[in-house]
Amino acid sequence: MRKMQKSILGQITQMRKTYEFRLRPTRAQERRMIATLDACRFVYNWGVEDRRNLWQYAKCGTSFYDQSDYLKHLKNANLFLKEVHAHPLQDTLRRVERAFDGFFRRVKSGERQPGYPRFKGRNWYDSFTFKEWGNGALFDGKRLSLSKIGRVRIVLHRPIEGEIKTCTVKRRADGWYALFSVEAVTAQAPHRKPNPVGLDVGITTFAVMSDGEKIENPRHLLRSERSLQIAQRKVSKRKKGSSRRKKAVQHLKLEHLRVKRTRRDFHFKAANEIAERYNPVFVEALNIRGMLQNHRLAKHIQDASWGQFLGILSRSAESAGGASIAMEARGTSQECSECGETVQKTLSERVHHCWSCGLVLDRDVNAARNILARGLGRPVGEGAGCTRHPMIREAVGL
Repeated sequence: MRKMQKSILGQITQMRKTYEFRLRPTRAQERRMIATLDACRFVYNWGVEDRRNLWQYAKCGTSFYDQSDYLKHLKNANLFLKEVHAHPLQDTLRRVERAFDGFFRRVKSGERQPGYPRFKGRNWYDSFTFKEWGNGALFDGKRLSLSKIGRVRIVLHRPIEGEIKTCTVKRRADGWYALFSVEAVTAQAPHRKPNPVGLDVGITTFAVMSDGEKIENPRHLLRSERSLQIAQRKVSKRKKGSSRRKKAVQHLKLEHLRVKRTRRDFHFKAANEIAERYNPVFVEALNIRGMLQNHRLAKHIQDASWGQFLGILSRSAESAGGASIAMEARGTSQECSECGETVQKTLSERVHHCWSCGLVLDRDVNAARNILARGLGRPVGEGAGCTRHPMIREAVGL
């Protein structure tokens, strides 16, 4: 995962990367890590309850700093919190603040279901963070030294490039992992020869380029649906609280984790191939949350995971010295890429047949061509095209 800050000309001024490595803790270390998660979950639930009670009874709010100051009193009342380093507990309160900030933002924007922050139940809190590298977390030889936990074995399968800022320990279905947020050295992306392309994502075909090339949709969730159903049925048949149910739940988690990793691997491979071949890549600015309101297609849209793919594509294009630019998606499927006439069609119609100019073309290829035309500012017909900022045109070499 990478986060990049760039100027309008696409120059990389700062890059943040996240490196993930598997941990091999002993049983005693694992018990202490689980205890740390339980302590963080306790602090998270206290933070949510504290904010709720203050508003309910005193009609006032609080802040991260006020709650952090109260942590010392909370530790005196709950001695098990003293067995945890202060930074994971402070980071937990920071997560509470982010949850409430998101809630208030959604309320302000008028969303129907803004989602009030919930309490975290057992097994619903799976990570803790040391916010300063060297203060609670650091490398001790070939092992990762975690305060109040010990020297944990870590599988360093590749070198870490850059300065480590934070360390997050995360529990997944198949074990424990350490995630390092790293600030890479400031770099200037190499200039690449322009080879623009328009890209249209879909369900029938995962992605279609304006030159007619297609990437088939692997449908990871549907292919694994049978095994997921069997695993889910085993969970429902087991008695709650039994060891057999715990094993069945663990098996179900592993099945979901396998689907998630397979999908993410496919996204990275497809994005890297596109980023290496094309520059810039013009994509649709999709309102995915709105599209999920269509309950007939929501499952397939989530299986394709366009948002994750487009984010990976953007970072891959930046790393390759190119650019990924989102364009207005409205009307790209209905508009004729040859003459600009609007040809209304339903989702089931997969062929674009223009009554004005006679163009017969695959619906998705037609949409990809329209996206490319809008990105280049090349008018096709009335209302087609989108004049882009001249500085951006200069940045991508057009």
